Amino acid sequence: MLLYTIYALYTALALLSFRWCPPRTAIPVIFMAGWLLLPVGHFPPAEIVGSLPWWIVGLALPSSMLATKAWVAAGAALLAGLVFDGARVRAWRPRWIDLPMALWCLWPLIDGLVAANPAPAPWLACLYVTGSWGLPWLIGRIWIVDAADRAALLTVIVGAGAVLLPVALVEGVAGPFLYDALYGAHPFRTDGMVRYVGYRPLAWFENGNQYGIWIAISAVAATWLAFLRRGGVRSRWAWPLWLVVTAMAVAAQSVGALLLAAAGIAFLALRGRAIVRPVMIAGVASVGLLGAVHLSGIVPLEHIARNTTVGQQVLGAVRGVGRGSFTWRLSQDAKVLPAIHAAPLTGTARWDWFRPFDTRPWGLAMLILGQFGLIGLLLAFGGVIVPAVAVLFRRIGYGAWARDDDALPLAVIVLVAMADATLNSFVYLPAILIAGGIAVRPRQR
Repeated sequence: MLLYTIYALYTALALLSFRWCPPRTAIPVIFMAGWLLLPVGHFPPAEIVGSLPWWIVGLALPSSMLATKAWVAAGAALLAGLVFDGARVRAWRPRWIDLPMALWCLWPLIDGLVAANPAPAPWLACLYVTGSWGLPWLIGRIWIVDAADRAALLTVIVGAGAVLLPVALVEGVAGPFLYDALYGAHPFRTDGMVRYVGYRPLAWFENGNQYGIWIAISAVAATWLAFLRRGGVRSRWAWPLWLVVTAMAVAAQSVGALLLAAAGIAFLALRGRAIVRPVMIAGVASVGLLGAVHLSGIVPLEHIARNTTVGQQVLGAVRGVGRGSFTWRLSQDAKVLPAIHAAPLTGTARWDWFRPFDTRPWGLAMLILGQFGLIGLLLAFGGVIVPAVAVLFRRIGYGAWARDDDALPLAVIVLVAMADATLNSFVYLPAILIAGGIAVRPRQR
C-alpha cells in the first residue's frame, strides 16, 4: 500500500512543476525525476533473501513486478501534459514512424493469446509495455517538436546527472545505502558495487549498471552543450556542469558505459569528417553480423574462449583488466539459446522462460527474444533505433552535420543506450522518449 501511496503522491506533486517551468521543460523533468526518486517497485520478500536474485529481469519488460516506476514516471508526465498543455496534444498527429512502437505495445497481447502458458496475462503484459514503452514514446512525439524542445531536453538530461552529485559523493565512499534507508531492502544493492577505487553508487535505480549508463549519457549531453555545439548561446553553466557529470561518470567506473559514451562523443566531435560515414556503416554491419552469429549459436564463442589458445589469451586479457563480467554474460546467453531456438519468432510469452536453465541472459535483447521472439525484438529495438539512425543518415545526405543541430546528440544518446541494452537489462528507458522526440522532422509534425 505504501508503494501505491508514494506513486500517487508523486503524480499529484508532478502537476505543481508547471507553476515554475514551461511545458517543454516540465514534461521531461517530471519523467526524469520519477526515474531518479521513485522506488523501483515491489520486490517480493522471497526474492531479496539469499544470493543474487538473477531472476529479476528489470522494469523494461512485464514480469512478476508490474507496479513499477517505469510507467508511473511516464504516466505522471503525460497526465501533467494533458492537464496543462492540451494545445500540444491537439496538434499531434500520428505518423507511419509510430507504427513499430504501436505494434510493439500490442505484440504481448497478440503473442500471449496464441501461447500455451503466458505469464503475466497477455492483457497485463500489453498494458505494461504500453506504459513503459508506449507512453515515453508518445511524450517525445508530442512535446519534443522543435529546436527549442530539443535544447531543453538536452539540458534536462545533463541536470538529471548533475543532481546526483551528493549521492555520488556519499555512496562512492560509503557504498550504496540510500535506497535501503528510504524504501527498504534493494536486492541488487551489493551487485557490482565494489570498483577499482571505492564504490559505484546505486541511488534509487534498479541496479548499479543503470546508474553508470545514466551518468555516462549525461556526460555525452554535457560535452555537446559545452564544447561540440556550434552556434547559439552557450550557457555559462555548460562547462562546470560538464566537469561535474564527467567526473561522476569516471568515478562510477562502469567501464562499458564509459566506452560507449566515449565512442558517442568521438562520433559527435568528428561528425563533419568524410571518414565518419564508412566507419558508421561498417560499425552497424559488424554489430548486426556479430549479433546474428551469437544468437544463432553457429560459432560456439564460449567453447572458443575456453578451449583454444587465442580464446584463452583474449579471456585472460579481459579478466586481467577486471572485465570478466563481459565474458560471463556471453556464457549465460549461450546456456539459454536452446529455449530461444525452440520458438525463435514468437518466444514463449513467459517472463521467466529461462528458469529451467538456472540462469538468465543479462541483456535486454536476449530477454525480449526469449519472451516475445524475434518479432518482438525487431519491433522494440527497431522502433527506438530506426529514428536515431535515420537522423544520422539524413544529415549525411544533406551535408548538414556542420550545422547546429541538437537532434544529433540525441540520436547518439539513443544508440548508446540501446547498445548498452544488449548487455544489460537495467536500461536507460528515457531513450524511448528521446527517440520519439527525433522521430519526425519538425515540419512534418
